[in-house]
Amino acid sequence: MARTREQAPSARATVKQSAARADYQAETLYAIIDAALVGTVSVAIDGQPFALPMMVARIGEHIYLHGSRTSRIIKHLRAGHPVCVAFTLIDGIVVARSGMNCSANYRSAVVHGQGEAVEGTEKAELLHQITYTIIPGSKGDYREHLPEELKATTLIRIRLSEAACKVRTGGPNDDKDDVSLPHWAGVIPLTQVYGEPIPADDLPAGLATPDYALKFPLPKKP
Repeated sequence: MARTREQAPSARATVKQSAARADYQAETLYAIIDAALVGTVSVAIDGQPFALPMMVARIGEHIYLHGSRTSRIIKHLRAGHPVCVAFTLIDGIVVARSGMNCSANYRSAVVHGQGEAVEGTEKAELLHQITYTIIPGSKGDYREHLPEELKATTLIRIRLSEAACKVRTGGPNDDKDDVSLPHWAGVIPLTQVYGEPIPADDLPAGLATPDYALKFPLPKKP
């Protein structure tokens, strides 16, 4: 997926509204997905649209979703039907001198593709890798999957070959005539902060909180 910022992968993945904010580079896409954690998965089943927020893990050039094998949306993805997954990060509220010019600084991504079920040994290994991706540094801190867990879970892979990002940064874009008005304008930053880990109520005595929890989130691999 080696593209320049201006090279859209397809017509449906081309940003048309505010096209100057489009970014098609893999590095931008990967950074947004890795930071977002949750994506909105959208499909059409029997002519009815469905959208569901799901935790998403990126490993290399694919994103992975997993869920109960009885889930309607998981069954739909397993069958290889088209899917759209959207990610959004809000970095700040942009306050302008008019309500119509108020906005937000954001990073967003939309991925188009098809679901592919992952099976066998690869499925078991990837389910572990997904956990390590979402909780960096935690490798080796879990038991092996039980056979019944693997049977009840479907793992879906979607290739990141058709996607587009859109990014807004900076301050308000006020009308020239509004700049002299006696109203405050600027940006209210928004950041995500992780708190101090809270041990489980039934945690055995003497088990120390691991570094990956104390220093969460640790940097993720590219």
